[in-house]
Amino acid sequence: MVKGDRGLETTLLTAHKGVDLHAATALQVMRERLEGGRHLVGLHRCRWHTLNRNEGAADAASLLETGRHYNPNKHHYGLFARTAATVPWFRSPDHVLPPDWPGRASGSDLESGPDLYDELLGGPAGCGRVSVDIATLVRGQAEPVASGVLWRLELTVEEEQAAAVATGLAVARRRKQGLLLNPHLEDWLVGAVRPGTE
Repeated sequence: MVKGDRGLETTLLTAHKGVDLHAATALQVMRERLEGGRHLVGLHRCRWHTLNRNEGAADAASLLETGRHYNPNKHHYGLFARTAATVPWFRSPDHVLPPDWPGRASGSDLESGPDLYDELLGGPAGCGRVSVDIATLVRGQAEPVASGVLWRLELTVEEEQAAAVATGLAVARRRKQGLLLNPHLEDWLVGAVRPGTE
């Protein structure tokens, strides 16, 4: 577990142990009804909770202990730590997920080592595919803990198109575009395009 350090941001990711019905249902709807949905071949979801770096050391452990953010009966979890920036990562004005987010793995119920982040999100994309991660959060959250949803979209498009296709599938702008977030209520950050395994 991460020992509290005012220079660190601690992020807890939780993923369902069984079938994630939200992700499974969203995948089906997006593939059948949205523009660009034919390119979506996988959809995985985690909940994220980031502890404000200005809070005390004992609070990092409370992300697991309270039961509010993590249920050991239904979730796998990963704790991650990264050096805190001046502005919290989720307040990025350009919708870009920091390349070092969520940080280094520092605790889990899984034995994944450096691949923990990918394992919680269904693994890396397969051969001939790319993945794009999109973190969402409701605007105006009171800290010390900010929370949201992290989606991994696995696509069959060229790397140059992947971010635009993923954003079009995620951000609800009209009837045939977007399903995962409401841009009037939520902020989002798009991660780097990750090529599939060979």
